[in-house]
Amino acid sequence: MAKKQRSVSLTFVLLRFAVVMLGCMLLCGLVWMLCFTQLRNAGIIYQGYVSNQQTERILTEDTKNFISPGADFLPEYALFAPEGNVLESNVEGKKLETLREFFLQAPDDVHVSRRTYADGSTVIIRWYFRSEFVNPILRNLLPPFEYLWLAVLGAGWVFCLIFNTLRLRRRLAARLRLFGEVSDRVGAQELDFTVPHAGIREYDQALDAMEHMRDALYSSLSSQWAAQQEREAEIAALAHDLKTPLTLIGGNAELLLDENLPENCQRMLNTIVLNSDRAKRYVASLLETSSGMDETFENTALPAMFDELCLSTNALAQANGIFLHSQNSLEGSARIQKDHLLRALGNVVQNAIEHTPEGGSVYLEGCMLANGWQITVRDDGPGFSRAALHHATERLWRDDTARSSDGHNGLGLWFAAQVVTTHSGQLELKNCESGGMAVIKFRRN
Repeated sequence: MAKKQRSVSLTFVLLRFAVVMLGCMLLCGLVWMLCFTQLRNAGIIYQGYVSNQQTERILTEDTKNFISPGADFLPEYALFAPEGNVLESNVEGKKLETLREFFLQAPDDVHVSRRTYADGSTVIIRWYFRSEFVNPILRNLLPPFEYLWLAVLGAGWVFCLIFNTLRLRRRLAARLRLFGEVSDRVGAQELDFTVPHAGIREYDQALDAMEHMRDALYSSLSSQWAAQQEREAEIAALAHDLKTPLTLIGGNAELLLDENLPENCQRMLNTIVLNSDRAKRYVASLLETSSGMDETFENTALPAMFDELCLSTNALAQANGIFLHSQNSLEGSARIQKDHLLRALGNVVQNAIEHTPEGGSVYLEGCMLANGWQITVRDDGPGFSRAALHHATERLWRDDTARSSDGHNGLGLWFAAQVVTTHSGQLELKNCESGGMAVIKFRRN
């Protein structure tokens, strides 16, 4: 008994994703804090409270006049004369205007302080509780360090989110591809396989349903294939058994024609010989079509295959007084069943020859398409009837109106259509100005 493979629910997969995501974000935050501590210990950044300490030092120092701080002074400040003129500042522009507003009107902000000296000058100091670069050049060139460092943390979290999301997507996409693979194999009727295991419970339930469908389809098609093979074998056996009596009938009828018999007897013997030959052609076609489509596909040069088709059909055209015109524009090669395809295409050309009056022409053309290649057969005959356009490729169908002849047995175009379908192609019958036309298109493989 096969061991049942383990599967987890989709809820568990998503919950595991959330836990892993949270763990990655916590790890990222821990690394962020450790790096921050290292930068602080290395003297590269000031801590957030340093700006407040520097402000308190300015406000509490025992001096009658303002003493300019050094380049390492972090807060923004401006020294104003009693008249409101700016005597000194480490900022300009909008920041300086903001400090001027604080000078003119007492600020209601704990981060803004002021001190008036003995000479009447007043200093306005605005400080921020945030980490800053120690190097004044970096402070002037870059945004505050704390903002940059928070952006680094945010970027790390975004990276964790994207990385884990793509990882989850790749895993789920790999499982979803199983459905496409199973569907493609079922569509191609390759049913002798086992549907794979996805490892996710909801996916496996859907795949189990596809497995039941595959198994049922396999059983159904196996029965149909067996019945078809049995039917083909019976047809082949019957056709083979008919060959001998038909040969005897035709042979004896031909011997009797050499005798001096009354005219009505000669006429009946001619009818016997004619229909005997016709029956033998039926038998030959049945034997041919019951041989199956078991020829292997091989890589074949298309121009050479087309030349062989022209050579094999030209003799028939000459025997019927028909001019066969060919144009070979095929290129490259394709995987085909060469013998079957030559026989199928030969049937199409033969059909055109048989329905072209003596002295007429049949045109055979091979050309490349954007996504494959094409064979076109055109004749100078009466064209296809409306019924023939819809039914000419059906087995044993005969048209008794437009394109009828005594040698037509309803198997030639049917066999051609079967082979073309086997090659994933399309056989299209239509009428043109000169007569009938058959267009056979094949996709590139």
